[in-house]
Amino acid sequence: MTVLDEIVETKRREIAALKAVRSLETLQKEAEDFRPERRPFRTLFEKGPVLIAEIKPRSPSAGELIADSPLEIADLYAKSNADVISVLTDTEYFGGSNDLLKEVRVRVPQAILRKDFIIDEYQVYETMLLNADAFLLIASILEESELAHLLKLGESLGLDALVEVHDEKEIEKALRAGARIIGINNRDLKTFNTDISVTEKLMAKIPKGTFVVSESGIGTVEDVKRVRRSGISGILVGTSVLQSADPIKKINELKQALL
Repeated sequence: MTVLDEIVETKRREIAALKAVRSLETLQKEAEDFRPERRPFRTLFEKGPVLIAEIKPRSPSAGELIADSPLEIADLYAKSNADVISVLTDTEYFGGSNDLLKEVRVRVPQAILRKDFIIDEYQVYETMLLNADAFLLIASILEESELAHLLKLGESLGLDALVEVHDEKEIEKALRAGARIIGINNRDLKTFNTDISVTEKLMAKIPKGTFVVSESGIGTVEDVKRVRRSGISGILVGTSVLQSADPIKKINELKQALL
C-alpha cells in the first residue's frame, strides 16, 4: 500500500465518522439556506496568470513546514501578490483542518482553494459550507464517473474545481469528466518524487483554451519562467515559500516571473 492509498483509506474512515455525527442530509439542508460570498477563482485565469500560495503545516515528504501559527502565514499572504490562497484541510497527514480554512478565510482578501483528498459528495457540501471558493479533485483517486459527479455537484453549488493530474491517462480522464481547470502535479503522489519536466511533457496533451496550473517543485524564478514557457496559466507554490526567509518577497518574485 502506497502513502496515497493509506491517505485515501484514512479519509474514508474519517468521512464515515463525520456522517455518523452530521449526516449528508443535514449538510444538504444547511446548503439550501447558505448564502456564501464567493470570491473569483476561475475568472482570475481569464485575466492573466495566477499564483496560488499554499498554507500547508506539514507534509509526508517534507515534514513540518510551519513551526509557528499558520495564521501568521495567512497574514503574510494577505499582504502579498498571491491571487489565491490554498489551505490544506487534511489533519492526519498535513496538519490542516476545516477550522484553519475558516480562520484563514476571514484574514485574507484572496479566493480560497480547499485542498484535501475529496472522494465523497459529503466533502463538496462541506466545502461550500466552509465558504471556500474552489476545491481540489485528484484524478488518480477517483473513477471517471465519480470525478464527473463531483465536478457537476460543485458547479451546482457555485464552486470551481481544480482537477489534479500526473500523466496522460489522467488528463484524458479529467477532460472527459468535464474539468475546466487542470493542475499538473510535478510530484508523483505514489513515490513523492518531483520533476517539473512533467509539466512540460504534459502540456502538449492538453487542448488550447484549458486553464492549467503547474504544481509542486517550483522554487525559483527560473522554474517559473520554465513552466510559463510551456504555456501554463498559473502556478501553485507551497514548500518553497514556506521555507523562505521572507515569504512575501518570495511570492512577489515568483509572481513577477509569471507575468
